[in-house]
Amino acid sequence: MRKIDAHIRSSVLNAILAVLLVLAMLDFVIALLNQLDNLRSTYVFTDALFYVLASSPTRLYEMIPMITLIGCLAGLGGLATNSELTAIRAAGVSTHRIMLSTLKAASIMMVLSLVMGEYVVPDLERMASNFRTIALGREVAVSNEGKGHWHREGTSYMRFNAIEPNGVLHGLTVYKFDDKNNLKSMTHARRALYQRERWTMESVSHTDITAFETKVSNTATGVFETELTPERLKFVAQEPKDMAISTLYSYGKYLDEQGLGGGEFKLAFWKKLLQPVSTIALVLVGISFIFGPLRSVTMGQRLFSGILVGLVYKIAVDLLGPIGLLIGIGPLFANLIPIFLCFAWGIWMLRRAG
Repeated sequence: MRKIDAHIRSSVLNAILAVLLVLAMLDFVIALLNQLDNLRSTYVFTDALFYVLASSPTRLYEMIPMITLIGCLAGLGGLATNSELTAIRAAGVSTHRIMLSTLKAASIMMVLSLVMGEYVVPDLERMASNFRTIALGREVAVSNEGKGHWHREGTSYMRFNAIEPNGVLHGLTVYKFDDKNNLKSMTHARRALYQRERWTMESVSHTDITAFETKVSNTATGVFETELTPERLKFVAQEPKDMAISTLYSYGKYLDEQGLGGGEFKLAFWKKLLQPVSTIALVLVGISFIFGPLRSVTMGQRLFSGILVGLVYKIAVDLLGPIGLLIGIGPLFANLIPIFLCFAWGIWMLRRAG
């Protein structure tokens, strides 16, 4: 029995690794082609290559549930095509035992998703994003090609083109408003450095706005007064989906306390935390396919079905999350709904298959 379990695990795991390799190569080629349009004097091919390589773990991390689903379909489907699955069941191995062996192989991807979400993706994505923005240089600051990062402190709104983890801000703009939401002043600096527990701006342009006139002044340096530190800027510099699991919920709670709306961060927290559970749900659907409608179809049809189900699931998660926040069901339940539906569908199909 142990040999049968090991054979099922190795077949499924090898298929998952093969799918991971193929999708990683496709993702690399597509991402690199997308970056070729941005090549210029300050952002050459080697820069684009480095950016694509550094950001690839983030894209693969989001595809882990789909990769695991397709791998399970391919692995178990190969056993079914060679009649090995029929022989295994004839030897007295139950469907539940086969499902358990498959989940053991898939558990490697579940652990990988947690490790990547906590330790790999946040640092690599922040490094890759800042590297690209800084490499693009002046063109980003002038054309506003980069999305930049926004932060609010009281009545001040701040925008940064790029943030380096060692305490360097590029393309800093500060908008200050009065209590009636009227713009009082605007300050722009080419760069700001964090030294001796304070920020020093370089190439500063300051504009004072009153009801009667607008006064512009330019200075070589200036002081940037803010409570931000390089440590806190790690949160500002990243999208919720790219942040570490351990920091998402606490930062979302902090934003709620400040009245800035932390629902998006809590949504990302539950999505990342529940990703292993969603992987189990998709694997269960894949197993039900093998014992049900995809028992005797070709490998191409199985792979197509896996891609289709994975895409539909991802779209459902991406849609239900924001909708859940809007209608007030909470980020946890918004993430649990598609997982529950997958579990229900998989169990129902397994019972039908007998």
